[in-house]
Amino acid sequence: NAYQIMIKYIHKLFPRGSRVLILGFGREGKSSLRFLKKFVPDIKLGVADANENMEVESIPKVHLHLGQHYLDAISEYDWVIKSPGVKLPEMSKNQLTKITSQTDLFLQIYGSQTIGVTGTKGKSTTVSLIYHLLKQSGKHALLMGNIGLPAFDFIEKIKAETLVVYELSAHQLQYVHHAPHVGLLLNLYPEHLDFFGSVETYQMAKENIFRFQKPDDIAICGPNLQRLPCNPFSELQQEIKLLFDNHITGKELLQLTGLKGDHNLKNILLAAKAVLAVGMKSDKMVAALSNFRPLPHRLEDVGEYSGIRFVNDSIATIPQATIAAVKSLEKVDALILGGFDRGLDYSELVDFLSKSAVRYFFFLGKAGKRMLKLFKEKNTPQQFVLVNNLDEIFEQLKYKAEIHSCLLSPAAASYDQFHNFEHRGDYFKALARKMEE
Repeated sequence: NAYQIMIKYIHKLFPRGSRVLILGFGREGKSSLRFLKKFVPDIKLGVADANENMEVESIPKVHLHLGQHYLDAISEYDWVIKSPGVKLPEMSKNQLTKITSQTDLFLQIYGSQTIGVTGTKGKSTTVSLIYHLLKQSGKHALLMGNIGLPAFDFIEKIKAETLVVYELSAHQLQYVHHAPHVGLLLNLYPEHLDFFGSVETYQMAKENIFRFQKPDDIAICGPNLQRLPCNPFSELQQEIKLLFDNHITGKELLQLTGLKGDHNLKNILLAAKAVLAVGMKSDKMVAALSNFRPLPHRLEDVGEYSGIRFVNDSIATIPQATIAAVKSLEKVDALILGGFDRGLDYSELVDFLSKSAVRYFFFLGKAGKRMLKLFKEKNTPQQFVLVNNLDEIFEQLKYKAEIHSCLLSPAAASYDQFHNFEHRGDYFKALARKMEE
């Protein structure tokens, strides 16, 4: 069966005495370690990570390479299983042949039964939609990948008939040489440039989702990506007509799912294309969508507190996501922008917002300072406030009776003050709920 094929392959790849390094010991690295210790216990294992204070008691019989020079360990091993987010040093083509990853190992065995989804924004919502639709149609499906569920944790649950829904980040795709049977690229905007160095390198990583597909595999892409070898996306209304035979409108699709905005309507339609490609019937789709529940931190309605409706869109870490959020909501009185500055171009965002109905702007971090500077050049009547943290914003909201709606959609990463976008969104929600007190 599929499970035994994977184990046989791993034994062949890593024979007794092989030296295998797990590079990066986050969630996926820990998953790789559990997998290798269970199924190939007679190899020599190493773990390398920049964190020199990592807990070492939990990983006995593993050689550790911790701290500033952790990448030097690569030369000591036959194979390197690279975790997402670890930036490799300059390496020759010959050296790169020993670099692999969970994603590449997984796709080599299970690619033929995998729906892979990537894109700058909308990945988690779209894989959740696809997984939901497959489950509702009676398919045996598993959800994994960048959504926070390492692939190796699911190996023993995969059967021959299982459909795998795999969220793929650019980091996971960067060094792969295998592809999913159905590849879905939602969109492409400049992102993670601090890691990839250029827009071109980032896009090349994303496009790997198609690069290694076989002739009978299926490539689907979102709007404005027709230059790629994929099934093109037409206008929204045409797509709705094609997929649902005019039995439903875009507005009704959004109401069914609880999602907001044209960007999410595109995600619904792309998810529908993916499940149709693996055999789901279009007449079952509307009923299956009706009990979907959106993920948190994505235009999440937090509730109304002290007369202010709060919306948490902490997932918005690029300008295009914030533009989509403001377009999706009927009214935004106050908008919270900024955070960790990765050097993104904010000119389009500022142009859009300076002409919008938003009247109050709160700016956080170095990214916020840079946006504020661009806004001041516009000389608009809007009000701008630079703050040190979210707490200061909520102190000010108590005294602004004219604000009835407040949106957190920062167009920037959260790493200057928070662990991740979820941490930022949860803190925002907690502060909103305290308003009543």
